[in-house]
Amino acid sequence: MQGRLTLTAFAVILGSAIGAGVAWAATTHTVVQKGKDFWSNNMTFEMTVEAGDAIAFVNSDIFDHNVYSETPGNSFNIGLQAPGSTTRVALKRAGIVDVRCRIHPKMRLTVTVE
Repeated sequence: MQGRLTLTAFAVILGSAIGAGVAWAATTHTVVQKGKDFWSNNMTFEMTVEAGDAIAFVNSDIFDHNVYSETPGNSFNIGLQAPGSTTRVALKRAGIVDVRCRIHPKMRLTVTVE
C-alpha cells in the first residue's frame, strides 16, 4: 500500500509540474577556457543555444578566470574560477549574449540564445 501511495504522490507532483509549464530537459553546452581563450565544441568563439539551456564553463587553463556577462536578461558573474573547476550558467532570454573574462579582457565569447 505504501508503494502505491508514493507512486500516486509522484504522479500528482509530476502532473502539477507539467501543467505549470516546467521545462524538464535543458541542454548543457560546454565551453572550455584554455590559452586565455574560450573554446566551444566547434572550436569557435561563437555558439548558438536555446533559451533555458546552460553553459558549463570549464577552466582548463593554468590561470584563474572570472567569466561574466552584462547582457540584460542574461547577466551573470561566476566570480573567481580556479583552474580545474567548472561553473554552470543558464541563459534564459533570447538574444545575443556577450561573454567576457574580467581578468583577461581579450577573452570574448558571443552566444546567440534562440
